[in-house]
Amino acid sequence: MTRKRRRIMWFSILAVVVVFFGFYLMASMPRISARQQTEAIAKKAGLTDVDNFSMYQRQQTYYAVNGYNKQQQLTYVIVNGKTGKIKLLAGSKGLSQNQIQEIVQQRYQPAKIYGISLGLDQGDPVWEVAVKKSNGHLSYRLLDFYTGKTVDLIDNL
Repeated sequence: MTRKRRRIMWFSILAVVVVFFGFYLMASMPRISARQQTEAIAKKAGLTDVDNFSMYQRQQTYYAVNGYNKQQQLTYVIVNGKTGKIKLLAGSKGLSQNQIQEIVQQRYQPAKIYGISLGLDQGDPVWEVAVKKSNGHLSYRLLDFYTGKTVDLIDNL
């Protein structure tokens, strides 16, 4: 291979990598922006150590984070993606993401849990759990934030 061909090959590879990286950044920017805005809203609401961003999309889009208030109590903040209205939930009154994961593992024995997101369903806080079942089908289950009971189920996709 001649020197000129090697340069062209390396330039082509570099160009492809740069283009893919650019597409990745463009695709992830809305999520990054939503996360930053949700964390800023949570901090304005008095939370510190904000963590665990999630996005819930059903009838409406909700963004959620958790953190600790001035009394060092775990608090969840859910932000309506359209209106910006916030809902604060005391962590001590509901189930955590880890508790929901344990409940799902014990009750339903999925092959894989793809994600757990906090949101509102008809104004009530719910955890949305996306799983791959042992038969290979996808399942989306809404679990009540306070009790862990199934509120809605989309099964065998």
